[in-house]
Amino acid sequence: MIVLFIAFLFMHGIIHAQNPISVGERGSISIVEITKDSANYTLKLSNSSVFYIDSISIGGDIQVFQRLTADSMIWQGNGNGMLTIHGLALAGSDSMTLAHIKGMKEDSITIDTSIMIRISSSNTPLPYVRFSVLSDNIPNPVMRGDVTTWSYVIDTPGIVSIAIITLDGRIIEEFSMMQDRGMHDFQFIPNTYTYHPGVYGMRLITGQGIFHRLWNVSP
Repeated sequence: MIVLFIAFLFMHGIIHAQNPISVGERGSISIVEITKDSANYTLKLSNSSVFYIDSISIGGDIQVFQRLTADSMIWQGNGNGMLTIHGLALAGSDSMTLAHIKGMKEDSITIDTSIMIRISSSNTPLPYVRFSVLSDNIPNPVMRGDVTTWSYVIDTPGIVSIAIITLDGRIIEEFSMMQDRGMHDFQFIPNTYTYHPGVYGMRLITGQGIFHRLWNVSP
């Protein structure tokens, strides 16, 4: 297992490390100097329960990024200078996570590097989690005309978007609401006109990412 982990590290080229950040504290981690503007970047964490990235800057300019999942994000770079990630140290399932950053411009790789983010704690860590949790619906399958319910947890107030979709991603119905932090239920009744027996998707979008669940309508 150790050999595989070391091999994974060196697949991504240069590996940097930073001084540990204490659980519950914010930290800023400078990664690499950016010299080419308007490159397209991807950033992926090997363990999203260790560090929550809430902002990214290049040369001090805040970048507008899209969070695909709890552990990955994409954006088009704006400006030159030091690429820095900012966020909160979490008490997750490990004391370190690898952040891999890759930049592409005109089919050429501009940046391909990684940094090891290390977290320290002087006490037993609290369950500090910064991404949403979405349950399966109950009941599943559900009869047309009956109620089915999903439960989800968000830890920061914000706009929550929920969409009922087909397997190819077409939106059938969509809902949007402002909600406080905590646990919430979403109840839905598939009608007899729109929902034929089969498999559908439920998509939840929060400030912490995008989440999907499959569900079934009974014959």
